[in-house]
Amino acid sequence: MSIPHFAGKFASKPLFNPTDFLTYLEQIGRPLSHRPAPDAVILSYQKSLFDYVVEHYPVERAQGYFGQFIYYLDGPRNMPQTRRQLAIAAGFGVGAPAAAVMLEELIAWGVRDFVSMGMAGSLREDLPPGSIVLCDSAIRDEGTSYHYLPGDSDVFPDRALTEKLAHELSAAGLPFARGATWTTDAIYRETPIEVEYFRKKGALVVEMEAAALFAVAEHRKARIASCFSVSDTLAYLEWKPEFHSEATQETLEKLFRVASDALLR
Repeated sequence: MSIPHFAGKFASKPLFNPTDFLTYLEQIGRPLSHRPAPDAVILSYQKSLFDYVVEHYPVERAQGYFGQFIYYLDGPRNMPQTRRQLAIAAGFGVGAPAAAVMLEELIAWGVRDFVSMGMAGSLREDLPPGSIVLCDSAIRDEGTSYHYLPGDSDVFPDRALTEKLAHELSAAGLPFARGATWTTDAIYRETPIEVEYFRKKGALVVEMEAAALFAVAEHRKARIASCFSVSDTLAYLEWKPEFHSEATQETLEKLFRVASDALLR
C-alpha cells in the first residue's frame, strides 16, 4: 500500500485549511496573540534548549492561542532590538505530524522564515554525539510528506536559508557536516538493515521531522532550513545514547545562536 491510500487525493481540494482554523478561533473570541506574527521562528523540540533560551535571552510569551507555543525574542541581553522579530516555538510535540501542524498554523498566521533545530541520531562513525549536521535533503520514510507532495523523491530545505546557516556556522568557527537525513515516524523500529540502507543512500543522520517540514514549506511557499545536534549514534549497528551529555546540549545552544543570526540578517 502506498501513501496516501487514495491515489487521487491531489486532484481534490482540502475541506479546510489552517487559515480557516485560525479564523474560527478569532470568531469564537480566542485571539491568536497580543502581538503580530514574528518574521521568523525557530522550531525547537527539546525542553533543555528552551530553558537555555529563557535564561539567556529576554522572552515574552504570546498571549492567546499561540501562547501555548510561541515566545517572542528581542535578541541577547544588552543588545539593541533588531528590525526583524524572531520567536521560538516550543512545546508543540515531536514527530512529523506535530511539527507539520505547527508549521502550517504559523505560516497561516503570517510567518515566512523558519529554522528547525533539534537532536538526531548519527548513522556514521565520524559523526559522534555533539557533532553538527546541516541538512540539505530529507529521505521520506514518514507519512505526512506524502499528503503534501506526490511521488517518493527526496525533499529539500530552502537553498538560500540553508546557505545562510552554512555561512553563520563557518563564521562562528563551528565545524559541521552537510548532507541528507533519514526521516522516520517510528524511532523504536529503526533496524540495522535500514541503517545500512539509508547510509548507502547518503543519509548522515536519522530524525523525525525534516521531510514533513520541507514538504509543507514547499507546498505553502515558505522558507525553512534544518540543522541538528547529534545526540546518539546507530553507526555501529547498536544504539549508543548521549541525549543528556554536555556536548549534545552545548551544540544545541550553539545552533540556536547561529540560527538566530541567520534569521535576523
